[in-house]
Amino acid sequence: MGKIGFVERMPIKRQLILTFIWIMVFSVACTVITLVFGVGWIVSNKWIRPANSYENKIPSLVAYVKSQGDAILDPISRPELEKRIPGDGIQYQAVDLSGKPLYGTMQERKFPTKQAMIENLNTTKSAGTTKSFGGMFIRSVPVMSAAGDLKGAMLFRYKLEATTAASGSNWINLAIVLYFVVSPFLYVALFTSLFAARFGKRIARPVHNLIEASKRIRDQDLDFTISYKADNELGKLTESFENMRSALKDALLREWKLEQERRDMMDAIAHDFRTPMTVIQGNVELLADTPDMPRSQAEGHLKVIEDNIRKVNRLIQDVQIASEKDLEYFPLRGAHVSLRQFVQDKEREIGFMCSSRRVRFSIEYEDLVPNAEEAVFMDVQRISQVLDNLIANSFRYLPAEEGWLGVRIVRIASALQFEICDNGPGFNDKDIPHVFKKFYRGDKGQTGLGLYSAKAIVEKHGGSIRALNRQEGGACVAFTILTDAPPSNDEEH
Repeated sequence: MGKIGFVERMPIKRQLILTFIWIMVFSVACTVITLVFGVGWIVSNKWIRPANSYENKIPSLVAYVKSQGDAILDPISRPELEKRIPGDGIQYQAVDLSGKPLYGTMQERKFPTKQAMIENLNTTKSAGTTKSFGGMFIRSVPVMSAAGDLKGAMLFRYKLEATTAASGSNWINLAIVLYFVVSPFLYVALFTSLFAARFGKRIARPVHNLIEASKRIRDQDLDFTISYKADNELGKLTESFENMRSALKDALLREWKLEQERRDMMDAIAHDFRTPMTVIQGNVELLADTPDMPRSQAEGHLKVIEDNIRKVNRLIQDVQIASEKDLEYFPLRGAHVSLRQFVQDKEREIGFMCSSRRVRFSIEYEDLVPNAEEAVFMDVQRISQVLDNLIANSFRYLPAEEGWLGVRIVRIASALQFEICDNGPGFNDKDIPHVFKKFYRGDKGQTGLGLYSAKAIVEKHGGSIRALNRQEGGACVAFTILTDAPPSNDEEH
């Protein structure tokens, strides 16, 4: 995307106001320039006569009449007189001493009597209005003989209004005047079109980018960015769209990674299935092929089959865990439960599992909160799942002889502390930082889902979990959960 201009960064409302101002300024300026140049051009070409143009011709006509004397009253003088009179703006009439018309372009009699004529000599009087905004005037000029006797008069009626230079050019003048009248509207339309197109281009630029981005997202292409930066509504919309694209890309990458991890996990579990199933199949075939095998020897093979069936069951549990969408988004169903009853139930269950495996077992419970309420808040099923996973993990690595498992539960102010220890080989030092990671496989081939799910459940309870080795030998896993309040709102997704 190209560089974003200063105006384009403005809010859309401000851009609209600025566009309107530009349209008005340019329209007014062009209108003024048009009027100035138009009027100057018309005046310089004498297309319009000033209002007193005919009035200015009257003195020369008066002088001509006086120079002709009473000969001007003879119709023979008419052609020469009309050469000096513009017929489109001045009319005339020659009258005798009684006021009777002798000839001229005015037909009606203006002076009914001699006395009326004499009274109006050397005067200019109004003769009404014109079709335009001007007026009509009549100038009476006395006609004298060579001896100085009054013989009659010459009447000149003229217009006092702006007129065109010639009647044939009226349509041109009309067109020019019409253009002057509509030019402001033409300029407004022109500049509205220009500036609106520019404004639309500024708006269309990010909109087209968003449309193109939505098409790419539809085609599952998220490897792009929208770099439109502006402090306006479109800039905020683009930024929001870019954040959505980035979040969607991250979510898809996480989903792809999780799916890849599940695929790897299922491959690993499928591989782990082969060994116990092969062992079980081999021992079953051996027992079937040897019906008279001594009981003591047969019991040894059955014990091997039983141990490998347990391994298969553990792998089936791992498959169930791996099939979940994401262990981080499981719901908690917390409730207030009797802590003492919970400890007794777990002691009975763990004791039964240890006795069936000929494992020594010890459980300790210590309450450091005197006079505390009997009930605590937790998800019993999930905490039991954590304990079962950790105990099953310990059983896997206990020695065949003299195996030992210890569980310690301590109640403090607003939490419960659990510690599960055994006398097995313990954790490899390099595995301890990674044992709670999803799908981690250590050197001993464990899938890691049991410990990962334990960590997720503990953290849902607001607690923490850690792995360590005992100084006497063996492994320990300790975790703490909070019990004084319900889990936060994000416990369900």
